[in-house]
Amino acid sequence: MKVWLSSAVALLGAGAVMAQTLDEDMKPLPGQYESRVELISMDIPGVPANMMGMMKGAFERSVTICLTPEEVEEGYKDALRKSQDGECKYKSFSATGGKMNAEMVCDTDNGPMTLTMTGTGTPTTSDVTMMMRGNMGPGPGSMSMRVRQRRIGDC
Repeated sequence: MKVWLSSAVALLGAGAVMAQTLDEDMKPLPGQYESRVELISMDIPGVPANMMGMMKGAFERSVTICLTPEEVEEGYKDALRKSQDGECKYKSFSATGGKMNAEMVCDTDNGPMTLTMTGTGTPTTSDVTMMMRGNMGPGPGSMSMRVRQRRIGDC
């Protein structure tokens, strides 16, 4: 299950957008970012407890990536969408006043996955909580993660 975080680890996202708002101060700066991923909760019925522990260890990590000027051109919206596997379309997206709220649906190999994201963002930091609901592979379930990032310098 790779429905998430390559770019999302960096920032946490065309598709049909019903609502879109974007403040220029909600656009990340290019540069090198440190990102920390924390698994908040996981509910996948039928998955043994020891597997949940192994999955938690696989999800929680810290990485460093470089964002180019081209990658940050559309701000958080494009980064969030690109961070997901499958074809993703926004149902709603807002990034204004330092706050982000989004909902998207992704068509994955396991079927549709709904993601809701809430958080805060500045040109150099973001703190986003993602809730995923859908078929997690072994069956229906949900997962919640927190992704915090901060710019640590130039690439």
